[in-house]
Amino acid sequence: MLDAMTRAELEQELKKADDELEELEEMRAAVLGQTGVHIGASELQRHYAQFDGNQKRLTERIAEIRARLAALETQTA
Repeated sequence: MLDAMTRAELEQELKKADDELEELEEMRAAVLGQTGVHIGASELQRHYAQFDGNQKRLTERIAEIRARLAALETQTA
């Protein structure tokens, strides 16, 4: 899918993924950083797993996009 994208589309997709990752990190801090709210251990583990999975997915997506942009750069150089 990334191979068919133009540089502009890749840059837009990278911005979107970066924004999603930033938002995810803010949500993680808000949800898991609360000290006054009791969350059961199983619920806490579920939240950690969900945040970690989403973070991994976005980090991998960002790496793929950056690799494709770098490949385009070497093709045009």
